[in-house]
Amino acid sequence: MIAPSRRAAYVALIATAALWGSNAVVARGLLESVPVIWLATLRWVIVLALLAPFVWRDRVAIAGALRNDWRALALFALLGFAPQNILIYVGLSGTTAINFGLLNSAIPVMIVFVAAVAHRRRPGSLETIGLALSLAGVGAIVARGDLRAIADLAVNSSDLLVLVGMLVWAVYTVKLARRPSDLPFPSFVFAAGLIGMVISLPAIGWQLARHGLPAPTPGEWAGILYIGALPSLVATLLFGYGLARVGAVQAGVFTHLVPVFAAVFAVIWIGERLHAYHAVGFALVAGGALLCCLRPEPMLSSPPGRVREPRPS
Repeated sequence: MIAPSRRAAYVALIATAALWGSNAVVARGLLESVPVIWLATLRWVIVLALLAPFVWRDRVAIAGALRNDWRALALFALLGFAPQNILIYVGLSGTTAINFGLLNSAIPVMIVFVAAVAHRRRPGSLETIGLALSLAGVGAIVARGDLRAIADLAVNSSDLLVLVGMLVWAVYTVKLARRPSDLPFPSFVFAAGLIGMVISLPAIGWQLARHGLPAPTPGEWAGILYIGALPSLVATLLFGYGLARVGAVQAGVFTHLVPVFAAVFAVIWIGERLHAYHAVGFALVAGGALLCCLRPEPMLSSPPGRVREPRPS
């Protein structure tokens, strides 16, 4: 029997994967006309603007954290906020969807590796089998059921950038599970998001000097607002909620659902066809995630008192 807190965490992580999957579809269209640096920047401007009214009551604590804990916040900002988004978008602009899907599927494996190095945590047998099944499911989807597509992949510098971005996210996920902060999670996101924007200023300045201000169309603004509000803000809060209850490794496993949802949304929104390999891939991913969650370990959850749950606003 799954404890109610874990059940809620799994629902939150599934919703997170769905939102990130929708982001893959929306961002794919936006990157054809909106520069990558502006897309990464604008999504976090929207996040901060939407969060500001809800974290206003924590403004004194946020100011104190920015003054006293700025080094720790800067590290989180580098690993999981605007700078990491810029890195991913730059890589995404020069790679294929198949390559990106395969590289994205490496995140859960990277999380297991980082947790083993940082905390000497060895994965259990069910986790290992579950990760392998989920990885096979992702491969079936991104390769469109044709193994020759994987064999024909060519790796370029953009792929390496994406891979580095995935490793950075894996480190962020493991560190987030042990976040030593007294800030409620939304306020932590706001503080780290601010620092992330400051760190991104050189890239923003370079983009501004070279190409000027962007001029998105109303439709593109709608897409940017969607990415900032849901796949960025809401998904970040849901991911933090789930991570605090099941730990980095199990939370990372749900990343394998991202390409599954991306495929579903591509069928619904842009008219792509649903094929048998989608069903096979979904079954493998879901089955692998279920195996990883069958035997929860106490050490997977964040230590009591280390992660503050989001407070209702």
